Amino acid sequence: YKKVQAKVAPPTAGYAGGRLSGDKDELLADIDWHEDNHFAKQTYIKQGLEMTTDVLATSPVDGRRRAVYIISDGKLDDAGRVTDALGKVKESKPVVFGVVLRRFAQQDDVSKEAEETLRPL
Repeated sequence: YKKVQAKVAPPTAGYAGGRLSGDKDELLADIDWHEDNHFAKQTYIKQGLEMTTDVLATSPVDGRRRAVYIISDGKLDDAGRVTDALGKVKESKPVVFGVVLRRFAQQDDVSKEAEETLRPL
């Protein structure tokens, strides 16, 4: 297992400033940045979940429901190592959604494997 540093969109991309955001344009700009700046063939989410815990802890609780979206374009290479990190995220009681992006109109083996590793989360 090779530790991979989580990538955070820079302030010029729309950047939510490390807090929860409901600003659609801000979120879309961050997603566009990540699409254009992918760095590895593997998909690791443990550090991202740890960062999510920090975001949830430092964002105000103002009556809005919280949601966490896990978007993957491949199988999660650290799926067996995320139990503790995911447990800490779930302590904040967000709704967790998993989304697998696929390259083709029909599911292929890669997208099926991605779904299989994401579904238990």
